[in-house]
Amino acid sequence: MKKSDQKAKNVEEAEEKEAEAKAEGEQKVEKEVDLVTGANGKLGRELVKSLLKKGDVVRALVKSKENIVDLPPGVVPYIGDITHQKVLDDACNGVDNVYHLAAAVSEYKYTTEELIHINVEGTRNVLDAAEKGGAKHFIFTSTVDVYGRKRRDVLTEESPLKPSDKYGYSKMLAENIVKEYANTLPYTILRLATIYGPSFEAPYFKVFKALQEGKVYLVGNGQNHLALLHIYDALQALILPRVFIEISKNKVYNVTDGNNYTQELLFNMAADMLKVPRPKRHLSEFIVRLVAKSRGLDSDELRFLTSNRIIDITKIKSELGFKPMVEMRVGMGELVTAYLKRYHK
Repeated sequence: MKKSDQKAKNVEEAEEKEAEAKAEGEQKVEKEVDLVTGANGKLGRELVKSLLKKGDVVRALVKSKENIVDLPPGVVPYIGDITHQKVLDDACNGVDNVYHLAAAVSEYKYTTEELIHINVEGTRNVLDAAEKGGAKHFIFTSTVDVYGRKRRDVLTEESPLKPSDKYGYSKMLAENIVKEYANTLPYTILRLATIYGPSFEAPYFKVFKALQEGKVYLVGNGQNHLALLHIYDALQALILPRVFIEISKNKVYNVTDGNNYTQELLFNMAADMLKVPRPKRHLSEFIVRLVAKSRGLDSDELRFLTSNRIIDITKIKSELGFKPMVEMRVGMGELVTAYLKRYHK
């Protein structure tokens, strides 16, 4: 090869490498920075993985150094909780998106004062830090419990909020605070149904065991409607507001799998998959509440089991293109398979 040809080739290769480096640099600039509060929770851990796959820079708020080992490689940890303003300010500095998942959920574990302190005052702390840090989008996970445990009407985002428990009340108050920041910090509120699937197996395994032992009773007539959401569809709902940021700006969305399951239908489906008799016996809700503790049901599980709500998800489907991907029979089947594999090898 002539020297002139070699020189031309070297120049061409150098230009190609420069172009690649420039493209890579532009790609890095375009990466968004996310903060996930509650990153060591069940939903938080899965969300962090999804955001990393998107190529984002992911910061995670975790309660202690011990929780860092639960995070996937590449996450930037911040140690503290949503009552630590200094930590929040540092974590939100220069952030693009804040996913506020951290919350006290269990009425079994927390007092009313603690629920308010964490869920309401803590949310204001995160909002203050996100506003100061220049965040572009605040995505808040709320709950269908803000509507109340039992409703006769079909529930849309415009339905009046009538929380009937301490947790739902605290999340309603937190939603109100989020809305106060609308002019300076665009938000999206997602009212999630009860999640099931990988990482959320424990309460469902408890039911499977009781079914095998013939200890499951239908509460009331068993025709109350239970709202559920598979973890993979919950993650889809958390990502969509980022894709349609202008549409989802300062909006509230219900998020379920779009189906209305009765308590009886779900128990029968699980029993059939486990190949055990379907539960036939009924108990009044009053009696169930009296015997719940002895049957291993905590107050949060009982609250879900005795709820009765039909949730409309037309808004998130039409505006953001949300399409639940996991059918209950498939999701339930995966849970039953995992249960049998773990306990009946």
